[in-house]
Amino acid sequence: MKKLSVLLPFIAVISLWCSEQFFPTEYVPVSYILNSSRNIEIANGIAKISAGHQTGILKTEITHTNLSDLTGFSVRIVGEIPDGCKVLLRIFWSYDGKNWLGPIDDWEVEPNDDEGPIDGYLYANPYYTAKPPARYYKAELHLFGSDGKSPVLGQFEFVFMNCGWTNHPITAVSPTVDEECPMPSIVPRGPDGWDCPIPDTFASGVPIYYDYVTHITIHHTAGATSTPPDPCAQMRNIWNYHVYTRGWNDIGYNFVLDHLGNIYHGRWNADLENFNVRGAHVSYHNSYTMGFSIMGNFEEDTLCYATLPAIYSLISWKCDQYDIDPYGSGWNGDGEHRYFVPTILGHRDWPDASTACPGANIYPLIPSIRDSVAARLSGSAIIVDNGDGEFTDGGTWYEGTYNPSSGWENDYEYCSSGGELDWAHWTPNLPEYGEYDVYMWWYAGSNRCNNVLVRIHGISDDTVFVSQKGTGSDWHYLGRFIFDAGSSGFVGINDETATDGDVVIADAVKWILINPLNISAKAEQKNKIEIAASPNPFNSSIKIDVNNSSISKAELQIKIYDLRGNIVASSTKTPFIWHPKKSNYSGIYLIRAFYNHHSTSRKVVFLK
Repeated sequence: MKKLSVLLPFIAVISLWCSEQFFPTEYVPVSYILNSSRNIEIANGIAKISAGHQTGILKTEITHTNLSDLTGFSVRIVGEIPDGCKVLLRIFWSYDGKNWLGPIDDWEVEPNDDEGPIDGYLYANPYYTAKPPARYYKAELHLFGSDGKSPVLGQFEFVFMNCGWTNHPITAVSPTVDEECPMPSIVPRGPDGWDCPIPDTFASGVPIYYDYVTHITIHHTAGATSTPPDPCAQMRNIWNYHVYTRGWNDIGYNFVLDHLGNIYHGRWNADLENFNVRGAHVSYHNSYTMGFSIMGNFEEDTLCYATLPAIYSLISWKCDQYDIDPYGSGWNGDGEHRYFVPTILGHRDWPDASTACPGANIYPLIPSIRDSVAARLSGSAIIVDNGDGEFTDGGTWYEGTYNPSSGWENDYEYCSSGGELDWAHWTPNLPEYGEYDVYMWWYAGSNRCNNVLVRIHGISDDTVFVSQKGTGSDWHYLGRFIFDAGSSGFVGINDETATDGDVVIADAVKWILINPLNISAKAEQKNKIEIAASPNPFNSSIKIDVNNSSISKAELQIKIYDLRGNIVASSTKTPFIWHPKKSNYSGIYLIRAFYNHHSTSRKVVFLK
């Protein structure tokens, strides 16, 4: 750890980059509140844990921004954090300076170790605001010492940024390639994408390119929530903070993902298809690695449903491109920082990283992500197209003629919603009993229906509602479901609930075997109680029941858990209608049914 030789007094600091900035940025120095600090000594503007204590809490005064508008904010602190010590930053905000919201909790306060000057500052992550932005801010710093050492903090500054709100639709571009795992659609950096002020070069320096990748690192941005109101503005916030506050050459991540499943081109790369550029996302391990970050603070929030297939597609493309074994491990780094680690890993998995990234609600998903990527690379997909013998339909369907090349195998069918029921079924011949990831292909458009019912009939019967609006053609992830071997299961679609549009598309469905299940597991699955939940995903309420008539419902108990293990609802009666509260996050919840010392569970997805 670099020795802190000088701590600046509480005066405004002018960034060396200010004259070159594209966006208004305001650095506001804030004093600490002495009489509200716990176990803290402050002398000559320097704060640390008092002797004889291992923890302390330091509070700042209230500040406000004078910017006419505000899209993001962060902090920087003169100071140092010795090895083994930690700082938890908690930020609160208010619209009137009296009623406070928050906090945002950030464990990733750190110096510039990846790129930029070693300047004596500690940096947090950039956070975003909504319209209208709050004007008043304050912070708490929870200091954690180790072996008699303490974090040492000096001047505290809020960094306020106005990077402009987005007034154009997001356009994703992707080359046309004939590959099993092609490069996914990428939102570009230019005016048609997230509108980076310097879309086709670094802010300073030059890119360092590599012709292969050995490791893929998963991050989270540690933002306030996983659903920013303007993801493109948040991309500009991150870029602006990395470049003009931290002094980096460009945004640190190679790619960034949002809650809608969009993948954004991060650090500039002139040839995304064929080369890789060194980022600034893992200290000592930026060379020959690809790092992507998911918008949100996943220590607290849950991963949004649409982000999972984007994760699968991005990692599968890179693994296929460089023959990376998703279950493998390899060497990366130099000297004392050379480690043998998994090829797909979280930021915290690097031995010299002191971080919770990518958060408690993403990190446990990494083994499942490896499974899904491995299944895609194996080419074990079973696809039923609308022209195949395993496809049947009823009602009135038409052959797509507007852009048939956008259909799977260059064709698709469509129906007009309303009137008689129009339906279609895809019935695969599956190789074995097990868990399958299921995808549906459709050609999206502005006249498509927004609420199309899809039925997944496997070992259990599930219902998913999808929107076919948008642009372009792609595989859309429906979820992971258990199917028997053979042709007893199917995926169906109909226009019974279709709204907010005219057209429903029926094209192709894909099954990818993720986890084969043995015969004993199959027998146990059929004999145990099963939870029925519909609709799933849902956005206002969900009906929960059990479908085993041999049990006494008087002895049944239903509990609903979030991914942190907290019980958010319960009932001793079924069917049970759950109406989530406003405080419940979007994402995955676990329903558990308890009966006679036995239990079963089922995942459901809540989409606000």
